[in-house]
Amino acid sequence: MVKLVFLGKFRGLAREDFETPLPAEVHTLSDLQAWIGRRDPALGSAMAGTRTQLVVNQAVVRDLGLPVNDTDEIAFLPPMSGG
Repeated sequence: MVKLVFLGKFRGLAREDFETPLPAEVHTLSDLQAWIGRRDPALGSAMAGTRTQLVVNQAVVRDLGLPVNDTDEIAFLPPMSGG
C-alpha cells in the first residue's frame, strides 16, 4: 500500500491522508499525480496549477520520472510562502 500525505492547501482539498494499493497504471511519480487528478479533479487541478513539492520517504525529489513503489510514503506540499 502506498501512503499519500497531503499538506497545506492540498490537505483541505483531499480532506485526509490515505493508503491505497498502487494502481496498475501508476509506475512513476508523474503517473501518480495524473491518477490523483483523475480520482479527484479539484485536487489534481490545484496540484497542476502550482509548483507542487514531492517528498518520497522523507526525501525531497524533483524527478517526476522516479518509480513509485507500493511501500512508499509520498507527501504533496504546495509552495511555501510567508516571511
